[in-house]
Amino acid sequence: MRRRTVLALGVLALAGACGVPAPPRPRSELTLAVPGPPGGCGDGVAAGFKALVERRGWARAVQIRREPGDGRALARPDGAARADLVIADPALLASCALARDPLRVARAAPLARLAGEWEVLVASPDSAYRTFEQFAAALVRNPGGHRVAGGADQGPEHLLFGMTARGLGADPRLLDYVAFDTRAQAVAAVLDGRLALGFGSRREVAPHVRAGRLRPLAVSSAERLPGVDAPTLSESGVRVVYADWTGLVAPRGTAERDALLDLCRAVADTPGWRSLCARNDWTPMWLDGDDFTQWLTVEARRTALLLHDLGLH
Repeated sequence: MRRRTVLALGVLALAGACGVPAPPRPRSELTLAVPGPPGGCGDGVAAGFKALVERRGWARAVQIRREPGDGRALARPDGAARADLVIADPALLASCALARDPLRVARAAPLARLAGEWEVLVASPDSAYRTFEQFAAALVRNPGGHRVAGGADQGPEHLLFGMTARGLGADPRLLDYVAFDTRAQAVAAVLDGRLALGFGSRREVAPHVRAGRLRPLAVSSAERLPGVDAPTLSESGVRVVYADWTGLVAPRGTAERDALLDLCRAVADTPGWRSLCARNDWTPMWLDGDDFTQWLTVEARRTALLLHDLGLH
């Protein structure tokens, strides 16, 4: 079987502590925009960030505001920022690419990548797929003949399915991806037998894997995941390492980038943030400043290219 090397959208330099930052300057209020529909990892990150900042007294109040998912919160209409901070993730990059402005996020004021979740491809126990190799061979033979569940269209699971197909040499435009509002709903569809295959996070699938209700075929991490007895995609011949990452950016032209970056560093350095990551099974993926800007620029371009390969852009 011919396999291709795929430059993953999420090749992630994992980093934990970000040093010992100076205490950020206290603020009266912050506005944190969360793009797109509710139910994603960004909601949990936003809520945790708000709680930690308010508890530490770094802001009297953090207002969380839902925004369209096309990056409009990164603009500065009439000279005023729509938000002080904006949650960034793969779905936001995809939305900007579909709006014909793939570098909108990178041209703003990127602050830091915070954390991410690894993905697991799972099969229902009564499906014909017992190994990833079986699924890979079937996908190459007939790319459109295998329905795979995941979260929203153009979201992380859709992108990962496209990368997987491309890495195997299958045509991503032919894939039969079944989108659900949330990843948890996609996992539920595999659990109840509506679909044979789906993507979920380790947190969502691990209890069902232990109970024998789901069979893991592959994981998107660089190394095997505890509690999920499955090879990595890289081990299986698809050179992809990918996570549903979450970060923070500020609107373009902000005069407070350094102060906001200090705030991000201070939050990421708290025991409360580490505890939040552990409770939610988020992997710390700290990357900040210019390094994050460079990574985000590459990531945005790759997202646009993959959407083109999927026939969506």
